[in-house]
Amino acid sequence: MSEEQQQALFSNTARSIHGVPQEIQLRHARHCYQADKAYGKGIAAAIGLDVELLGS
Repeated sequence: MSEEQQQALFSNTARSIHGVPQEIQLRHARHCYQADKAYGKGIAAAIGLDVELLGS
């Protein structure tokens, strides 16, 4: 994916997950991180989660 496509994916995911309990947002970001570290970090940043929480 291009950088622009990645940013669109992160933004779309953040909008879709808005209002969901933070525990579930974190769980989703961790799953993304397990699949691909850059993907998980991008999702976490777009949602506004602390990236450091992904590894715990």
